[in-house]
Amino acid sequence: MKIAIVHDWLNQKVGGGENVVFELAKLYPQADIFTLVYNPKKFDQYLAKRTIVESRLRYFPNFIKKRPKLLLPFIKNAIGKWSFDEYDLVISTSSAWAKNINFNKPTRHICYCFSPARMLWDSWPRYLTDQKLGPVGRFYITRLVSKLRLWDYYQAQNGTQFIAISEYIAKRIKKYYHLESTIVYPPVELANFVGLKTKKEPYYLVLSVLAKYKNIELAIKAFRASGHQLIVAGDGPDADRLRGIAEGADNISFVGRVSDSDKVNLLASAKGFVFCSIEDFGITMVESIAAGTGVIALAGGGANEIIKDGQTGVFYDSPNEASLNRAIVKYEATILKAPSFNNSYIFDKFDKDNFIKAISRAAVGK
Repeated sequence: MKIAIVHDWLNQKVGGGENVVFELAKLYPQADIFTLVYNPKKFDQYLAKRTIVESRLRYFPNFIKKRPKLLLPFIKNAIGKWSFDEYDLVISTSSAWAKNINFNKPTRHICYCFSPARMLWDSWPRYLTDQKLGPVGRFYITRLVSKLRLWDYYQAQNGTQFIAISEYIAKRIKKYYHLESTIVYPPVELANFVGLKTKKEPYYLVLSVLAKYKNIELAIKAFRASGHQLIVAGDGPDADRLRGIAEGADNISFVGRVSDSDKVNLLASAKGFVFCSIEDFGITMVESIAAGTGVIALAGGGANEIIKDGQTGVFYDSPNEASLNRAIVKYEATILKAPSFNNSYIFDKFDKDNFIKAISRAAVGK
């Protein structure tokens, strides 16, 4: 069986979506890998000696390739130029465009969907407002997005088999594409967390890409007010602004990007893990609970499928400092004082072997 793996972008970050690609590449070592733009300096270490098929967007200057918004007018045509007639199976992993490939029977297409394209659906028209464009620019973007939305919807109706990364995403696939999907949770490497026992230290932890949409500002403001110790691990484009918000607060420290081993130790030693945004899934929440550390999370999204409220974490209902600080008080009175912390379900439900088995079954039509 000849297989192709298709992913939106392999040119900037290595995150959860890219880790899915790496797992699929291990599962299917002969598969060709298609992507809109590829950065060999960043990704050859993971995909060395693999056949990488880039789109025609590879000819664009680097400063444009690093800004996907500038490529929007050209994406549909670039994907349309790919041919999959020689493949028996195509597995796309997508939060945007890769799932919109053209294919003909008997080729099968499985889309492992991280999310329907947010800028086209639930983030519109807020996306337009955030661009701060003049009248001509607003007209152009509105017309372009309308065309992309039609393309996105009708390409989803072409016989693609959708697999959602969570119940939350399955509901969004149903809402926007009117299609059913099965649920397979993303692969999480939990081997390093088995039997982990570490003395708890007096700090709470945020571990995240420091980007504005992650809403880390909420945690910093809440901990400034409460005085609890907070460690912020990670790096990203919002780092300098967040450090500015925390300036003068001796209880808040930034440790930058950490290694995998340091991540495990930070998670295991923390009093609690703080999550500030609504996510499609939330791998770090799974890792935290696997490490024996409860989670304080904004209610919604994948958190509802990961956390057992009152047992492995607590929720706060509103994205404001008062709500978060009330949740921390509740967390300290319940989770931290509980006689035991039962996280066994995490290893049963989210280990990457479950992902491998489920995808393997789907690949052969089971």
